Amino acid sequence: MLKTMGAAAALGTTRLLSGGAGKPKEPPRLDEHRNEESNEDASQSRRSDLITYGVGYVLALGLTCVAFALVHWHWASGATALGVVFALALIQAIVHFRCFLHVSLRRTARDDLELILFSTLIIALMAGGTLVVLFNLRTRMM
Repeated sequence: MLKTMGAAAALGTTRLLSGGAGKPKEPPRLDEHRNEESNEDASQSRRSDLITYGVGYVLALGLTCVAFALVHWHWASGATALGVVFALALIQAIVHFRCFLHVSLRRTARDDLELILFSTLIIALMAGGTLVVLFNLRTRMM
């Protein structure tokens, strides 16, 4: 699976760096100067996104490997391992939000952040309510 994801990442990287091979070129326009500036801006934006995705991929893969290695080779025991895995999961969630979902703390992205936090609250309430009901049923069954 890692080989497949690596191959897909390499293919996507080459396509983005080559400017999307296979796309038809646009005919020249009368306002070439403005068109050249917009092409440069689009190219710079594409490279910036590619770097962000690459960094996010490496960080997510590294954090996942550290968590699996911690549990597999028993580098920590019991509660310590659980705490470290939870911390790594929190860091990985932040990496995903920043690198893949492009959620930041800037003013322009506050609406997206509020939507994600509200969705997280609703999911936590639903999961918590389900656990309360299940534990209540368990105590009544015993």
